[in-house]
Formats: sequence, structure tokens, C-alpha cells
Amino acid sequence: MKTFFKIFSIAFLCFLILFSGIVWSFNRFMRDDHAGTGLIAKAIEWEEEQEQEENLEPEETDLLKSLVNDSSRVNILVLGLEGARSDTMMFFSFNPVSKKVDGISIPRDTYYHREGYDRLDARKINAAYGSHGANGAKAVVSDLLLDIPVDYYVTVTYKGVVSIIDSLGGVPINIPQPMKYTDYADDPPLIIDFEKGHHLLDGEDAVRFLRFRKGYVDGDLGRIRAQQDFVKAAIKKALGFRLPAVATTALRYVRTDMGLQDVTRYATSAIGLNLADVNMTVLPGQDKYRNGASFYFQDIQATKDLLIEIYSEGKSLEALIVGEEEKNQNND
Repeated sequence: MKTFFKIFSIAFLCFLILFSGIVWSFNRFMRDDHAGTGLIAKAIEWEEEQEQEENLEPEETDLLKSLVNDSSRVNILVLGLEGARSDTMMFFSFNPVSKKVDGISIPRDTYYHREGYDRLDARKINAAYGSHGANGAKAVVSDLLLDIPVDYYVTVTYKGVVSIIDSLGGVPINIPQPMKYTDYADDPPLIIDFEKGHHLLDGEDAVRFLRFRKGYVDGDLGRIRAQQDFVKAAIKKALGFRLPAVATTALRYVRTDMGLQDVTRYATSAIGLNLADVNMTVLPGQDKYRNGASFYFQDIQATKDLLIEIYSEGKSLEALIVGEEEKNQNND
């Protein structure tokens, strides 16, 4: 099922071990050693994308690498799975010191050509999971984000999403426009019928809300923004008194390659997390048609600028560059 809100399970992961209390449960239900298969290689063919990479400013590229090396951030890729494809891909960067969380939604149609996978549908990033597993998806996203490390992954199933939402007692959301769509070819048939206004969505209704995509002026990007609003509402509710019940439910459906010691450490660091410090955005880029297929092409320069903004923790670019130059001079 196409359920973007699977991503909010990352909030539960940060607290999961604190409330489960049973190491055996973690090792049996959450721990995932899925290694994946195959090597990942990007081969950008179209001229404009090649020019983007060639035109990156060397000093800013070096600055990004330096910021990453000096940072204590931990980066996690959350995958919402639909069969052999990852219908949802979300990169989360958590700073355990400042307790800031930055999320980047990666549109499923993002162009990414893996060597040897030449069919048009295989050039969309959501196809990488089926061929290479979760670790392969980590490598793809790291490459897409200019070699930013992806430390861990989290996957969650459709069934788990419904159960997690229901354990929250539903999620309140304001639906800004009527949502009506029917697909009898789906199994089971998909029937979406929401009026404009405030709703408390249970698990099944939340799935319907987040699968809706036909009525947005800007297509899938509009869907992503609606989904991000839902994620924030879900996190806000999850951080309340229902968290123990939610964590117990999530335990059965979440899979990760994060070890128990790391989960415990980051969960402890996340105590006191404020929703105002959770920032969510979309991978910079735009939709384009190529060879009769629709793709989302990232803006590499804007991606680099976004990552520098995340890792700079609010410092100006000019001050960072000057500081980097002074550091290099002192090292010399």
C-alpha cells in the first residue's frame, strides 16, 4: 500500500527500547540483518545533470565534507515498503546534542540510474530496494545526497502502519480540500471519500488519506506535503501518554539494522525532543518527462545548499567558509 506516513515510525524508534524493557524482544522482532545484494553505481546520462555536478563550487563541496566530519549527527533512512519497491523514502538527520531533527522526503520517481538497470521503470529510485535490499537503498540515498553517510535504515509494513495509527487512537488532521477517488482494480478496492475539514483518522482512513494523489495541483509534491503535515501530527500525539502502547505495537512491525546499544543511546538523547525542532522538506528538484516517462530530477546545487544548511546548525555560509579557511591555515 502507498502509505507515506510509515516514516513517522522513526519517532517511535527513538523511544522504543526505553518502553519495551525486554532485550529479547528487540533481538527477535526489531533487529534486521538484511544485507542486500549487488553494487550500486550511478550513471547520469543527460547533459544538464552532468553540468550540474561539474558546476558545484569546490570550496562549498569541501565545506560540506568538513561539516559532516565534525558533526555528531546520526542519519537514518526510513523505508515504507510496498512489495518489492520502497513507496516511501525519507532521510532523517538527528543531532543528539541540539535535539534537532531534519527530514528530507525523496520522491519515489527520483531519477537514479544504476549500472546494468536500464529499463525506464528501473531508473526510478523506488526500484532500488527490490534489487539491493535496505542496505542497497542506503547506498543509493547516500550517493544521491552527495555522499552524506546513511548510518541506519528502518523499514515498516503496511499492516504495522495501520496498527500503529490505531494504537495512537487516530491522528487529527485538517483536510484542506475534498478527496474523492476510486480504484476498483486495487486489491482490496481503494475508495477515498473525505470532505473538507477536520478529521480524526484511524489506521485505515489514514492510509486512504495518504494514498490520495490525483487532486493536488502540484501532483506528488502536494501529496508529500500533506503527508508531512500528517507525520508531524502523528509525532505530536505519539510523544504523549500513549507512547508506551505505540512502542509496543511498533515493536512487532519495525525492522532496522541499528543495534540495541545504539537505539538505547539515541533514545536517551531524544528525551525532551520538541516538535518545533523537527524540520521536514523535500529533495530539491522538479518533475520532467524523458523518453515518455515521468521522472523527478534533483537539483544538485540546491541539494548541496540544503545539506550545508542542515549541518551548519544555523550559521551563515560566509562565516563557515571563513572558519574553514582559518582552520586550514592553522593546520598548515
